[in-house]
Amino acid sequence: GAVWRAQAAGMANYKITDGRGQPAEVVKSGIMAEGLILVVLSKITATFGGVALNAIRLKLGKEGNILLETENRMKQIEIEFEIMQAFISQVDPYSENNQILKAWLRHIRKIASEVEDIIDEYSFLLGKMDNAEGLLNKALRRSKRVKAWKYISAQLKQVQERLQNLSTVKERYGITVAVGLGGGSSRHNVTRKMYMSDSSYLNDNDNEEIIGNEDEAKKLTQCIDDDGLDRTIISICGMCGSGKTTLLSSIYRKQKIRKNFDCYAWITVSPNYPVEDLLSKLINQLCIPDEHAGTTDPTDLVDKIHSYLGNKRYLVVLDDMWNRDSWLFLERAFVKNKCRSRVIITTRTEAVASFAEDNQTIRIGLLPQRESWDLFSRKAFSRQNRATSGCPQGLVPWAEKILERCQGLPLAIVAIGSLLSYREMEEHEWKLFYNQLNWQLTNNPELNWVSSFLKLSLDDLPSHLRNCFLYCGLFPENYPIRRKWIIRVWVAEGFIEDRGTETTLEEVAEDYLKELAQRSLIQVTERNEYGRPKRFQVHDLVREMTLTISRKERFALIWNNPDVTDGGDEASRVSVHCGGQVFQPGPASQHLRSFLLFDRNVPVPWICAASSNFRLLRVLCLRYSLLEHIPEAITAGLFNLHYLDFSRTKVKTIPRSIARLKKLQSLHLRFARVMELPREIAMLSSLRHLSVSNDLYGTSVTGSICMLKHLQTLREVKANKDLVQNLGCLTQLRSLGITAVLPSYGGDLWTSIGKMTVLTKLAVGTRGENDEVLSLDKFKPLRNLEKFYLTGKLENGVLFPVSEGFDKLKVLTMRWSGLAQDPLKSLSEMGNLVYLNLYCAYDGESLAFCSGWFPKLKRLFLGKLDNLSSVEISDGSMTNLTYLELRELWSLEAVPEGLGYLRSLQHLYARNMPRDFAAQLEGDRKGFVQHIANIECV
Repeated sequence: GAVWRAQAAGMANYKITDGRGQPAEVVKSGIMAEGLILVVLSKITATFGGVALNAIRLKLGKEGNILLETENRMKQIEIEFEIMQAFISQVDPYSENNQILKAWLRHIRKIASEVEDIIDEYSFLLGKMDNAEGLLNKALRRSKRVKAWKYISAQLKQVQERLQNLSTVKERYGITVAVGLGGGSSRHNVTRKMYMSDSSYLNDNDNEEIIGNEDEAKKLTQCIDDDGLDRTIISICGMCGSGKTTLLSSIYRKQKIRKNFDCYAWITVSPNYPVEDLLSKLINQLCIPDEHAGTTDPTDLVDKIHSYLGNKRYLVVLDDMWNRDSWLFLERAFVKNKCRSRVIITTRTEAVASFAEDNQTIRIGLLPQRESWDLFSRKAFSRQNRATSGCPQGLVPWAEKILERCQGLPLAIVAIGSLLSYREMEEHEWKLFYNQLNWQLTNNPELNWVSSFLKLSLDDLPSHLRNCFLYCGLFPENYPIRRKWIIRVWVAEGFIEDRGTETTLEEVAEDYLKELAQRSLIQVTERNEYGRPKRFQVHDLVREMTLTISRKERFALIWNNPDVTDGGDEASRVSVHCGGQVFQPGPASQHLRSFLLFDRNVPVPWICAASSNFRLLRVLCLRYSLLEHIPEAITAGLFNLHYLDFSRTKVKTIPRSIARLKKLQSLHLRFARVMELPREIAMLSSLRHLSVSNDLYGTSVTGSICMLKHLQTLREVKANKDLVQNLGCLTQLRSLGITAVLPSYGGDLWTSIGKMTVLTKLAVGTRGENDEVLSLDKFKPLRNLEKFYLTGKLENGVLFPVSEGFDKLKVLTMRWSGLAQDPLKSLSEMGNLVYLNLYCAYDGESLAFCSGWFPKLKRLFLGKLDNLSSVEISDGSMTNLTYLELRELWSLEAVPEGLGYLRSLQHLYARNMPRDFAAQLEGDRKGFVQHIANIECV
């Protein structure tokens, strides 16, 4: 440990100092993300020590000291790893040619993986002993237990010796880290060359038309030419290779743009570029007189630029800025004059883009299909003079397949298209290229720079995000990843750091996911009712990059028979996409942490047999599988399980042996066929998320639910007297869905719900087939509630009190409520409502939306309101409404004139409406709603 401490102590981030030697802004050095060590450290903290361990020691009797010895060894290893992580965090991630360092890090990673195995084996044995209490008194059983603990202790001793040896090796071969940002660093030369290569490869000649992003180019030009006198920051943000630099250079090159400025400069920032070099390059491009030649002091260089730009109108481009620290220092050079100066930043991170105002931020997405094809054709067929005549007919299918893999990423389209232009225009040639595309991107010198360019984003990831991002690669190609799903498996895997009792692990994971999106490593593909990201996707080429790294680091392997991704038997995670029945779990499967099954056709016997091999598994996802019963091997031996998913299977019953899975955090049975949970479910004291049936009847829960103190999600459960009385004990609930609520339950239910101070999502419903009344007498507003779904007839047809307490409510759905009076005046007091759905909820004849009401409402659904014959919309009402759906309003024959006031409305759907209504909408009133871009009558 002493050697590691000495090395780590002198590894501060490089600091820029002012003339007095005081530290200025910090420019961070590269970070070698070793997420595996962080996971190991987290598991050590979570596993060792505590009351439970003391109880186990007592059960082992005099041999219990072996546990104490094991703990002491693990604590010593923990110290080694903490110092080691401090050392590795300073390693330059761009030193790809340092083979000695790479070999040393590979051995560190291997030892860390072994330690993780030991910790999980230790945890497994604890769970096994806890579930075999009655057998502990048997001498033979105790002998086996003691032997197992001694074996673990011996393994830890070997690990300690190997760590010490690696410390000696490090000193013997002079393995050090690169911490400064001096101009002589080899990593900067490599990085600079790659960026110069990329710039010349992407940028066309001055006269060539840029394909795509016409609207973005127009906005950029407007921002540059704006009449505002203040110095303005403009940012262009998008994922790596999306065409940010190409778009900007197409505008920057134009003489009619540059002639309006007194001086201009373009510098590429890139990760960890020496700040002195940036400033010197800026001075040269601005043609600043070199009065103090040879000075390299950053502060002097900044002052020199600042003085020169004092009264000039300047245009400066900072291309590919990665972190905020760079700008916080460079900004000093750009004087805030009143000369209409412009500083333009391109970046792949939202944090950097945020330096510009929202109206000065331009976000670059991926190219749509048509523009992708045009760009590809221009590059692929340029040498055959086919850029205008198009692709040869025989090559169209393969060109489309290749283009599909590019997924609208200009970087990949240009690189692959240019390479194909030198190949024979033969179907066999293009088919062969497509089948080898993954290999080409990794090994072909003319293409592997694309992967290297994409990999820069991964190398820049901090340690705590690295494993999280690699895990995203386990999902199939083009798979929409649900936010809640990925967050819960991250937590189950132990990837999320504990930030104290005031913040849940899930909330920390949300921040991780947000940061990955802000770094443009994942793209949001779907948002919920009020704009929150719901599903994400990883670009296919980025995903391929993560899979390559996963194989190299033994993080995971993908089984995609017959195209098998061979990661060896030592990978810690397996994701089966297709051909699962051919996959044979070997002895190394006992060390798996995650097993995800996406193949829906795998035979049940195979699943049962495979499950028996997953000794140390933490995540098991079998959703969509053919299972009808839960394999005994799962509940009998997978004591380390934290996440278990049988959603959308035919599973009907949960065995009582589920109680053995003491560490289970998430149990998902949504859209399965489970109608009742056993009493033993209450023994899962670590449970955080329990999601069951999603129909009107719900799933029955028996037993003392009060024991589930950590429960955050409980959906959708069937109400009973005991349940509604005891729900109040679950004060950590964030999401609750309860069905089949009887009138007699109302008082206890609302009293219990009132104790849930952190509840954000609530769904309450009666039994669908009965005309039962839902009493709201004791319902009090929940100040943190964001979503409220109410299903069932309300007592006396009266709305619940809305006067105050719904400040955070954004989503409200009411179904079969039987309201007698227009509820809109009361509902309008919910000032932050963005989504409102009234389905069979109101028996009156008219609804009136008055001026000033629902200022933030974006989506409105009115359905099956049988008596509704009039809808009045005043000018100034629902000023932000973008989506309106009218369904089965059989008495509404006239199109509301107030639709003309809804200037933000983009989508109007009329489904199963009266014939006269549809005729007016398509005929007489067509001009009346001509501002609505999308109108559909079905």
